[in-house]
Amino acid sequence: MKRLLSTLILACAITAVFAQDRFDIFYVAGNYNFMQTTAINDDTNYETAVMSNLKVPIVFKDSSVWYTSVDYQYFSMNNEYFTSDPTPVEAFNLHGIILRTGYIHRFNSKQSLQILFAPRIMSDFNASFSKSLQLGGILMYEKIKNDDLTWRIGVLYNQEFFGTYIVPVVYLDWNMTHKLKVKGLLPVYAKIYMEPSEKISAGLHFIGLTTTYRINEQGFENYYVDRRSIDLSLFTNIHLFDNVFFEGRAGYSLSRDYGLFAENDKIDLGLPLVNIGDDRTRANNEFEGSPFIHLRLIYSLPVN
Repeated sequence: MKRLLSTLILACAITAVFAQDRFDIFYVAGNYNFMQTTAINDDTNYETAVMSNLKVPIVFKDSSVWYTSVDYQYFSMNNEYFTSDPTPVEAFNLHGIILRTGYIHRFNSKQSLQILFAPRIMSDFNASFSKSLQLGGILMYEKIKNDDLTWRIGVLYNQEFFGTYIVPVVYLDWNMTHKLKVKGLLPVYAKIYMEPSEKISAGLHFIGLTTTYRINEQGFENYYVDRRSIDLSLFTNIHLFDNVFFEGRAGYSLSRDYGLFAENDKIDLGLPLVNIGDDRTRANNEFEGSPFIHLRLIYSLPVN
């Protein structure tokens, strides 16, 4: 078990954030956004989310790894921002099942290459399987420079419902000092934090995501939702007992949007922070940013 976990941590790029001597096997999390009220709904408006992740590595004799990770995500949000009357879709209830599986080849103790297949089911669970399926992949090269610095460079690809989405990425696992650390897969997520003790860490967290979901609502059978979020928060991670950890975040969503588009309304190419050839026509208006809280329970095994 120790050898299996050590090898995976050195090779794996697409994982939840973990301490240097531990590996997160499973987590479950909840998110709550205090969305702004609107002229349509002057009561409390909000977005709720539930997420979970499970990782299963298999190590071969040459220390290479077959890695598998499964995510489930659920988002619920009222569609108060619309361009026509009546509201085209009253609420978004979106589900995502994301599989990442593939081979991580170790050239030596300092270098490795990972090639992962990453299909997804992204849907309101009313749309058909064939219309909800997305195909994607991950290619990354890793270099362990020393005990304090590991970097990776690569690309993420996904065939979103708006078209091809490509994200060039750089991963850093850097101990700047004994207690100050940086960890992240830029531009997707990052943490800069302090570890004053073995039982607690705290700092700044960033995450930026673009995902699309097929919906099948009456009158809107051939539409998709383009969900985009950029979250900035303060966090703390606490070792509760044994292998169980708790993480809490509180911050602000600089962007929290649910764009509604027709099935054939696409872009030429999607990149982080910019779309090329985006002449789409929305069926609803843009959402506003909002404060949020995020709570996570983690099962993490020691490596050493």
